Amino acid sequence: MAPRDSLDQERRILQTDQKGQASIEFILTFAFGIGLSLLFVSLAINMTRGYLVHYANFMASRTFLSYDSGSTNTVDASIASAANRARDTFNRYPLASFDIEAIFKVNVPIENAQAMSGSTAMFKERTTPLNLVGGTNEANFLSESFLGKEPVRLQCIRSTCGAMGLGGCGSVMDVTVFDNGC
Repeated sequence: MAPRDSLDQERRILQTDQKGQASIEFILTFAFGIGLSLLFVSLAINMTRGYLVHYANFMASRTFLSYDSGSTNTVDASIASAANRARDTFNRYPLASFDIEAIFKVNVPIENAQAMSGSTAMFKERTTPLNLVGGTNEANFLSESFLGKEPVRLQCIRSTCGAMGLGGCGSVMDVTVFDNGC
């Protein structure tokens, strides 16, 4: 009966001895909790970067919307000047210090089709810093701000003079053209 007694005794030891179980459970759940927290922090950082790019793009689009050089040479020169000013506004934001490499583009209005004038900014971000969860894939993000473009002064002068029957008004005008906002 000695072998049977030793077998029963071993079973009792195995059943009652649970040393380390709490430590192992704590380590497993703590590692999972920390990993999940880091994943959400990473997603929050990506969202914050996206908001920063979107804000810079929106401000550049507002600059493009409202800037007018007052040039009476050509409409295209005035629009190109507004586009350059919008690029300067976008570049004023320190996106590179946040490791954001955005490609900024100004969509200039096409004659009689100004619905899609404004600016866009494209950039790439890793989906997560953890290779295990999201891999090494990068997501392409696009920020669009199509606020339109106010007509430049030269366009307003030409359209107002045309409506008054003065033709194109020429370069020298001896009348004051006021249209209350073109």
